[in-house]
Amino acid sequence: MVSQEQRENAFLWTLDALKNGDIAVPIIAREFSPEDWAFMFEGLPKALRFELWQTLTEDKKPSILAAMRDDSREQLISLLSAEELEEVVSESSAEQLVEILDVLPHKVARGLIKKLNSEESGLVTAALNYDDTQLGRYISHEVYTVNKRTNVSELLVELKTQVLPAYTDSILVVDEANHYLGQIDLSDLFSSTTDMNVMQLAEFSDRVLSADLDLYDAADAVKSSGCSMLPVLGKDGRLIGRFTLKDAIDVFQEYYEAQMSHMGKVNDEDLFAPVFTSSRRRAVWLGINLVTAFAASIVIGAFDAVVAQVVALAVLMPIVASMGGITGSQTLTLTIRGLATGQLASSNLRALGNKEVLVAFFNGLLWATVVCIITSLWFENPWLSAIIAVSIVINMIVAAFAGIAIPVFLDKIGIDPALAGSVILTTVTDVVGFFIFLGSASLLLI
Repeated sequence: MVSQEQRENAFLWTLDALKNGDIAVPIIAREFSPEDWAFMFEGLPKALRFELWQTLTEDKKPSILAAMRDDSREQLISLLSAEELEEVVSESSAEQLVEILDVLPHKVARGLIKKLNSEESGLVTAALNYDDTQLGRYISHEVYTVNKRTNVSELLVELKTQVLPAYTDSILVVDEANHYLGQIDLSDLFSSTTDMNVMQLAEFSDRVLSADLDLYDAADAVKSSGCSMLPVLGKDGRLIGRFTLKDAIDVFQEYYEAQMSHMGKVNDEDLFAPVFTSSRRRAVWLGINLVTAFAASIVIGAFDAVVAQVVALAVLMPIVASMGGITGSQTLTLTIRGLATGQLASSNLRALGNKEVLVAFFNGLLWATVVCIITSLWFENPWLSAIIAVSIVINMIVAAFAGIAIPVFLDKIGIDPALAGSVILTTVTDVVGFFIFLGSASLLLI
């Protein structure tokens, strides 16, 4: 098992070596998992990736490609010739092929599928029939099964010559048509009498997963089950694979990495993606931010007369917007986390809203008092001090409400709250804050 520190040290050593024209990799790399290799490739500039790729044996390449993020995988595949890509495909399992083919043009993917044997082609085609958010697309077909007519003694003899797939804590029992009939815990199997039929030991468990289940929900089900794997069934009750605890951990990791990426509006972008590609992707969000900035500017423009007469307003405006923005961001983050983990639902939404509004109110009173004192000493204008204090409290309360309402609404209409929530929230806090502050000033100071 390679530690995080060892992996990072190996990466830095390899990076320096490649820059100096040496394609050797450290000895510790012999113990690298596909995820460790993916980490290394994703940290290398495009040209150096290809040099390192050439040092790998063919049996390692499919698992490494499958472990990489979509954007990084696509960038690496773009460096490979058609012959090299076909060779990787020929060495890949059905699960790895689904990941690899996902980033290829449909025409190229169809051509590669046709070159597979009938069994692999069938598995890949069946997986691609599911949406990329559904479990059926990513199940593992490495599952140990036993026919319902088998005796325990026969099964035990067979197990002596078999290497069970990783994360196997039970034997799945099926009939001749591969319908799932139940499962036998390994501990029960080894403590049973040998003259029993496997069906006498098998227990039909409702802890099974449907192939059309949402991928994140499937991962959550495995985590909550206490099992290292759960069987996956098709609509006809046939066993089509399994979903393991490792698969669930991978889903959670990718999900939370995506949340962090969305906060910066970079999504699954490769570190060394082409300049034009990165520019095009980020330009969309810069444009959206520009539109929202104009909305705040229009509000300020509506009160240009009062700003011109009371210069102090221009100095103090950012404070009102900033306090609302921070308050809203704190609530937004908490709400998105609750939605992501399933801890937030309609039944407890009001309770969270009441709590966050009260927190914003008390924090607003505290910091509005501080700002009020500083403003009165700075500008010697009690009306101005009162206006900014009230504006801060109101904007923080509105921000807390918006921090809950915005992600919940976006989630209901199918838009990722982490991707769009912060942009909308910033607009709300800026517009409301400026309107209250400048509106109050125009009524009381002019």
